[in-house]
Amino acid sequence: MTPAASRRWLGALRLRPTPARVTAVFAALLLSLTGPLPTAHSHSGPESLVVHTDRGWVRGTAVRDGGRAFQGIPFAAPPTGELRWRPPRPAARWSGTRDATAPAHPCPQLPLTLLPDGGPVLPGESNLTGSTVEDCLYLNVRTPARTHGRPLPVLVWLHGGANAYGAGSDYDGVALAAHGVVVVTVNYRLGALGFLAHPALSAESADRASGDYGLMDQQAALRWVRRNIDAFGGDRNRVTLAGQSAGSADTCLHIASPTAKGLFHRAIQQSGACAADGGLTPLTLAAAERKGGVFAASVGCTDPLNAAGCLRSVPTTELIRATGTGAAAALWAPNTGPRVLPRTPQTAWAEGRVNAVPTLSGNTHDEYRYFTALYVDLLGGGPLTPDSYAALIRLHHGARAAAVLNTYPASAYPSPNLAYSAVGTDQRFACPARADSRLYGTRAPVYAYEFHDAQAPPFIPAPHTPQGAFHASELAYLFPTDALAPLTPAQRRLSATMTAYWARFAATGNPNAPGTPPWPRYTATGDRIQVLAPDRVEPTTGFAADHHCAFWQPAPIPGAAAR
Repeated sequence: MTPAASRRWLGALRLRPTPARVTAVFAALLLSLTGPLPTAHSHSGPESLVVHTDRGWVRGTAVRDGGRAFQGIPFAAPPTGELRWRPPRPAARWSGTRDATAPAHPCPQLPLTLLPDGGPVLPGESNLTGSTVEDCLYLNVRTPARTHGRPLPVLVWLHGGANAYGAGSDYDGVALAAHGVVVVTVNYRLGALGFLAHPALSAESADRASGDYGLMDQQAALRWVRRNIDAFGGDRNRVTLAGQSAGSADTCLHIASPTAKGLFHRAIQQSGACAADGGLTPLTLAAAERKGGVFAASVGCTDPLNAAGCLRSVPTTELIRATGTGAAAALWAPNTGPRVLPRTPQTAWAEGRVNAVPTLSGNTHDEYRYFTALYVDLLGGGPLTPDSYAALIRLHHGARAAAVLNTYPASAYPSPNLAYSAVGTDQRFACPARADSRLYGTRAPVYAYEFHDAQAPPFIPAPHTPQGAFHASELAYLFPTDALAPLTPAQRRLSATMTAYWARFAATGNPNAPGTPPWPRYTATGDRIQVLAPDRVEPTTGFAADHHCAFWQPAPIPGAAAR
C-alpha cells in the first residue's frame, strides 16, 4: 500500500470507525530463529579495527566510548533471483579488506510513516525510510572498549516489527557493550519475502515445505557468530539469543527448533511469547500455503505450473505493496512444515524436544496502550465510547464477550480506551509471558520481569490514551536513541540497572550483579516477577491478579507445575 493509499484508506476509517475496520487495521502491526565449523581469527589483535572472518577481512570504526563497531557484514548470500524464497546460502568470499563502517540496507519493507503528519510510528530509521533492497542479509557487531583477556559473552539481537518491519541497524548496542558484552544485531527477511509458503515453493524444496525463511536467516546469523565471534573478542560458548515483540516470539520458536540446537546458550524474550496459550501460534503448512496462494494471486501468479517462477519475477516494490495490504497485512507468522520448525512449540515442549536454556522473560505493564493510541485515536477516528468499546469486545471475543466485559467493565477504568488497552495487554502479552515463564521453569532457570515506567518516553502523540509502559517502551532503556525524549535522571538509573541485569544474564545465565537489587529466580509456586520501575526495582507476587491471568488462562499448561 502506498503512503497516499494508506492515507485515503485510513481517512475513510476515520469517517466511519466501525469495529470491523478498526480490527482490520490492528492486524497490520500486531504480534502483532551442526557440526563443528572452522573459526575465524583476528591476526591484528583483539583491539584492531581490521578483523579476519571466515569470508575475508573487514574494517570497522572506533567509537567514542573506546569500543569498535563493525557494520554491514554479510552472513549469507544475497537472497535474490533464484535464491528468493530459498534457505540462506553461504556468503561469497572477498579479497582485500571489506569496508564495515556503515550499515547495510534494511530488508524490503514499507515505511511506517502512518501518522497524520506523515511521521513514522516507530523510532527506528528503517521505519522512516522503508527499503526495496533484497540484498539485505547483513549483521552488525559492537564490541566493548577492551576485549583482550577472557572472551566476552555475546548477545544476538532479533528486532521486532511483526516480522514485516525493522532492521538490526536500528539498535545501538553501546549501553550493553559498556557492561562487557559483544552485541550482534541482525537483519532477516521480512513479510512475504521472509515467510511466504506456497505449494509451488514446497514442491521444489528438499523437505517438501516452504516458508520460515526469516527464521532460517536468523539461524544462519547464529552460525556466523559461532564461526567468527572469537575474532571480535566474543565467546562462542556464551551466546544469548534475544529479541523483542516478533523478535521475542521468534526467539521462543528457536527454543523449539531442532536446527537451532547448540547455537545459543541463554535466551531473552521481551514482549513476545509462543509456547503457551495466548502467544504466537505458528500456522500449519497447509494453512500457510493457502494464505500464500491468496498472496500469489494478488500479484498475478495464479497458474500452479509456473507459480514459483512467476513469484520470483515479481518486482520487489510490488511484493512489499502486496505484503502491506488486505489480509496479507496481518503478522507474517512462521509455519510448522520446514525443517527449521517441524512441530509447534507446544508439541515440542510436551515431547521434551526443546533447547531448554536459562531464560530472562517479561513484558511491559501497559503493552496495548500503544496500539490503542495508534489505531483507535490517531488512525481510527478518535477515542472509544462505552458502546464502541463493548462492540469491539463482542467482535473480538464472540461468545466470551460478556465475560470479558464483566471482568473489564468500562466503568472500572478512567476511559474506555484504557479498558480496551487492559484487555489487549493482559490477553496478548502479560499472561502469555507469565505462562511461558511457568513452562520454561520446568526445565531451566527463568527470571521474569515487568517493565513499569508510567512516564516512559512515548513514540507517538497520544491525546486520549496515556501511554504508560507501552509496548516497546523498555527498548530506549537498553538501546540508547536520539529519536526520543532524553531519559530523566531516575530513568537513566533504571537504564543502568537494566543493562547491568541483561549483561550479567548474558555472561552467567543469572541477572544478579553486584550493586543491583536482588532478582529472585522465577518459580510457579513463588510466582515472583521483578518490577523494573524508576522508583522501585523489586519482586512482586501481584502480577497474576493485576493482569487477570486466572481469567485468561484458567487451565494448567501441559508439562508445567499446577497453578
